[in-house]
Amino acid sequence: MSVPIHGTCDPDFAGLERTFVENFERNGELGARVAVIREGRTVVDLWGGYTTTDRTEEWRDNSLVCCHSVTKGIVALAAHLLASRGLLDYEAPVARYWPEFSANGKTSITVRQALGHRTSLAFIDAAVPGDILDWDVFVAKIAAQEPNWPVGTDETYHSVTFGFIVGEIVRRIDGRSIDRFITEELASPCDAEFILGCSDDDLRRVVAHIPNPANDLMNGGLINEQTLRMFACMPDSPEFLGSDASLQYVFPSGNGVSHALAIARLFSPFANGGRLGTSTLFLPEIVAKASEEQWHHRDSVFDNDFRVALGLLLHIPFNWWGREGNVGTAGAGGFCAFADPVNRISFGYTPNRYTTGAGMGEEPRRLIDALYASL
Repeated sequence: MSVPIHGTCDPDFAGLERTFVENFERNGELGARVAVIREGRTVVDLWGGYTTTDRTEEWRDNSLVCCHSVTKGIVALAAHLLASRGLLDYEAPVARYWPEFSANGKTSITVRQALGHRTSLAFIDAAVPGDILDWDVFVAKIAAQEPNWPVGTDETYHSVTFGFIVGEIVRRIDGRSIDRFITEELASPCDAEFILGCSDDDLRRVVAHIPNPANDLMNGGLINEQTLRMFACMPDSPEFLGSDASLQYVFPSGNGVSHALAIARLFSPFANGGRLGTSTLFLPEIVAKASEEQWHHRDSVFDNDFRVALGLLLHIPFNWWGREGNVGTAGAGGFCAFADPVNRISFGYTPNRYTTGAGMGEEPRRLIDALYASL
């Protein structure tokens, strides 16, 4: 089977390129992009395959895809940028920046707990379908919510509320909405296309997701009887999920649109001591704090293994970053990006067909293993 593959790859990473091709030829990949940046230089940027199941449209260098919960990691980077500027204190109560948040026993919840998925605000009792389409309405309901259980116990991944909580903290400090802040303060300096709230022009380049019955997370591991309450605020129309309309509003927990090279660029400063070229984007001490483990156990709601840093995820089999010490972000379906501060490498991967197997899936793991075999 001949699959169109485009882009560039440093000869030192020829093994990764072979694996990228093999994912198409042997493992069912339909369309994807993979990127590696080393010490600020792009050493791998490959894209290939097709954007549709009938294989009539090729993946292009400007194709975009919704990266699901990778979005949470980018929102967390926005908070870490404010911390690097001395505007955000991880140990401060959230209510210092967002006074309404103190309601119903939340006075002492800290920014660290918010970034670490430890606020016990996974379920919003007053939520009704469509709440996430109105930022002010939904964050007001979050602020009014009593913790679901004692804060700091029985941690669970805040699949929906995380981006709104951290995004509102950013907005209260800076004044700009989280989408505008990310565009102006992260994506633009990093020359990285990352979009929250697509325009009509953006949508023309967005590649549709292709279901894969062999993807564990998208077939019961994400939305099931245990987790369903988290998603009560989502529009209840089956046609909405994955539609153009679903990408045109700002959902800071899951509808960021991007591609592999862009998300690798966003994590490149974390791989280089906080530096972006000759300037410092993140203070080195903030990079270190952001990468500290907050909790690691089997999530009692999702029944998946999580190892959580401050808004980011650490290396475990469930989200495989190749080596201990790496830190990144992942989206159900296989989308992922991480930084390796030892080898000064950042990595990004964005498919259109959901990956195969558990966690982030077999396809990115093969690529990551090939990356480390090339070093």
